Amino acid sequence: MSPQESSSRPVLSGPSEPPSLSGSLNPILPQLTGRYDVTKKVQRSHTIVQPGMFLSTRDASPTYLPPHWSAVTHPEGNIYFYRNVGLRVVTNSYMYTPEIGEKTCAWATEAERQATNRGFPLTDSIELYLQVDDEGCNYYFIDRVTQTVFWLDEYDTSELGLHPVVSPSHLKWVLEAQFWSHIENFSMHFGGLSRKSLEDLILIFSHAVADTLTSAVSTFPYDGPTCEKFLNLLLSSRDRIHDGHTVTFVARLWSIIVYNRYETHYGQEQSRLSRDSSILVNEDSETQWTRPVLSWLSFGSSDSYLKCLDDLFVDQFVYGSDWDNFMTQCVKGWQQCTIASMGLLLLHIFCFFLPVSSVLAFISASLCSISFLASILLIHRHEGISTSGADRAFDYLYTVSSPRFKFQGVALAFSLPKAVFLWSILVFFSQWAILLCHYISFKYAAVCVAAVVSVFLAFQLTTSSIQFRKPSFWSLKSKPSEKDEASMV
Repeated sequence: MSPQESSSRPVLSGPSEPPSLSGSLNPILPQLTGRYDVTKKVQRSHTIVQPGMFLSTRDASPTYLPPHWSAVTHPEGNIYFYRNVGLRVVTNSYMYTPEIGEKTCAWATEAERQATNRGFPLTDSIELYLQVDDEGCNYYFIDRVTQTVFWLDEYDTSELGLHPVVSPSHLKWVLEAQFWSHIENFSMHFGGLSRKSLEDLILIFSHAVADTLTSAVSTFPYDGPTCEKFLNLLLSSRDRIHDGHTVTFVARLWSIIVYNRYETHYGQEQSRLSRDSSILVNEDSETQWTRPVLSWLSFGSSDSYLKCLDDLFVDQFVYGSDWDNFMTQCVKGWQQCTIASMGLLLLHIFCFFLPVSSVLAFISASLCSISFLASILLIHRHEGISTSGADRAFDYLYTVSSPRFKFQGVALAFSLPKAVFLWSILVFFSQWAILLCHYISFKYAAVCVAAVVSVFLAFQLTTSSIQFRKPSFWSLKSKPSEKDEASMV
């Protein structure tokens, strides 16, 4: 339904006396209006189809609205109402209900009166949002010129539900993100966006394609393939910028981009140029002595998980693509541990026929079983959030993060299948020494074991990332080489 079609409907004259208002005007954010909440359930039923119903030559039964109000349907399917005479007003309160319509008109008059008394110039670029409820009316104003949201009184950002900031220009990004959420929610009635809004977004995504292709730590919220898809969509929409459907997704993209600029401190004294760089003060001190203990118990397998988790949640901000890739690799690793532990468990059949230690065989088999069960439980626990995106990833990481140990416990749990499997291998193949002692002399068995241990230690030291200090008597001290830019590519 177009605005022109809806405005041609008959309208009722306004009430002779405005209804008495109970409550007050309460500030609200565009992102906290409960747009996607289900406020009531509906019951479908059979009805009568009248002869010639909905013919173009017959007028449908008129639906009445207050004067100068019209209804329009958002691309997502919900209906909202707007007034384009005087102060622009929009609402998603169901104004076809006479009582709600009268209250909305009365609150619009009251908001306009208070704004005028406070000296706010209500130009054509200003629009008022109203949401009537039992406690009064929720409201906010937007300015299409400055692309911001504002209210009639002074509030702290915590009272409004806004994020903390470091400067007035930083606060502007927070308010602009709310502005674009409003445009996304009410996109069908004002004639579309300016061409500059679309062209600027095209330039942003063009740069993002190059940035994500040349850097693994780009701060842009989407990966390269997704950026290319959005860029193609935006390029094909240049001639439809005044259509409400185009306005809806352009505004949604702008909201995401602007919020990302808030998170990266775009244009601030200290901005985040790499997604793995922390720029916020961390008041929680992590316990460090447990890190080497957990690393030793897990044969170092918890270290990689811990580093990934720390990099994923820098300053409590997570990128959805990074989370999806991380969880995909985790599930793949747990699946491999499931197969490997089951295979090793089957090898224990030979323990019934060989002169080995039954105690060691029992311990090894038990560790295999633990590895298998831990893998299954981890896969089951995380299958619902393995590709859930940034929102659920943030909820999960925020919940499992410990103020004292951060992600150390989670990293140990993630590495448990592999760590227990490695311990099982160590115990299982330690019985090789028992077999050697049984079939050959102890002297030759000791030589063989020493040779194998030496090879293993040499391999471990060669491939280990741990840097050992040089002895104090080392006379030559080499100067560490500085990293050049090419080594970082």
